[in-house]
Amino acid sequence: MPVTVKDMIERLDYDDLLKIKKDLDDGGIHMNRLVKEKIKQHLLMHRRICVVCQNEIEPYSTNNYTLLFGPEDFKKKATFCALDCLQYFLNQMKEKKEGMKIEKETPE
Repeated sequence: MPVTVKDMIERLDYDDLLKIKKDLDDGGIHMNRLVKEKIKQHLLMHRRICVVCQNEIEPYSTNNYTLLFGPEDFKKKATFCALDCLQYFLNQMKEKKEGMKIEKETPE
């Protein structure tokens, strides 16, 4: 379960709350910097390679695709450089799933 801002604030001790309040009263410069840095780190995580063809992903291209899949508590992320790579990946996943289904149905 993701931590909310309210949860984070409730976990802070009194001194940290006072520091945050002072920063916010002064325009929130430090808090703004922390948030921007965290967003930057998150965006850098998308700078990866295509899981199918191993091409480098252009971070600002509109032809990139990112697929989140898996159970809610164990999500996986795959990034693709083009639609054909995404389609290939989905076809491979479908074939794998169908192969597993056939193995379960086959008596030993």
